[in-house]
Amino acid sequence: MASLPVQLFFWPGSFFSQKAQLALEEKNVRYKQTVICLPEHQQTEPWYLRLNPKGQVPMLKLGDKFVTESENVIDTVDKLNNAPVLVPDPSTPEGKLVQEWRSKFNSLNVEGLTFGVLLHPELAVGEIKMPAMYRQTKEGYEAKAKKAVARMEALRDKNPDLREAYDDKIEKFRNKPSIMLDKNYIAKLIDDLEPLFDELEAQLRKSRTENIIQHWLCGPNFTAADITLCILLGRLINVGLIQRFLIAEKRPALIEYWNQAQQRGTIQKVVLGAKKGLMVYLAKKAITKVATGAVVAGGVVALGIFLGQKYKS
Repeated sequence: MASLPVQLFFWPGSFFSQKAQLALEEKNVRYKQTVICLPEHQQTEPWYLRLNPKGQVPMLKLGDKFVTESENVIDTVDKLNNAPVLVPDPSTPEGKLVQEWRSKFNSLNVEGLTFGVLLHPELAVGEIKMPAMYRQTKEGYEAKAKKAVARMEALRDKNPDLREAYDDKIEKFRNKPSIMLDKNYIAKLIDDLEPLFDELEAQLRKSRTENIIQHWLCGPNFTAADITLCILLGRLINVGLIQRFLIAEKRPALIEYWNQAQQRGTIQKVVLGAKKGLMVYLAKKAITKVATGAVVAGGVVALGIFLGQKYKS
């Protein structure tokens, strides 16, 4: 299974994409990267919807098999080689705990937390560090949502075989503004993190007591539960909320945990280095655009010279 070619369709700034990418990096799996630009709605292109009807990232291609949903991708990646084990056997105490925390994290509305704070920056308690490409006004957000719906409606008409997939995406895009622009709803999403972080602190203290040499969320090993927690902490930094939850007097074990996690090479690359990944993509895109323009311009000049010489002859 490990010998099969592995390809990850992802967006570097996507919370769920980072989960899949971090799993691949932790398992030291070589993989081809295919960037699907979410801000440009590349996930709604017909070719992608034919592979992934939900039009989501990440998507893993393993040989001829496609795997969607970030948790399924993590489970699949964990089977590519024997170590380290990211998803312990659920019949073991550690495996059961990992399963429980994965379930808790999966119930979070991370998209709401992200774009809700960007649209209501007054809810942040620190500097918002999300790249400029994500920043927009409430009016601009609504306008982009309407434009995206119109584009998908046109694509649906041109691709009748994808009508069901487009109808599903269109409905979600139409409902997004009413959710993201509801400040009270976004504020409640933030408030609801408090009891979760209290649970995290208690679990981390327990783990530290039981595992003296090395301790992570569910025991001595870095697991799928830690993948999501680390990416969540990285996201809270980017939206200016980390100061609310990492309070020395209240959650010292969580602070110790995050300091430890940031020393991990995979965390530095995938979580802390996500902005760099975005910049690399944008730079490559700009270079391609300039190169294409140069080729076109060169072609026009060459055609002009050819026609001029032909006219003279």
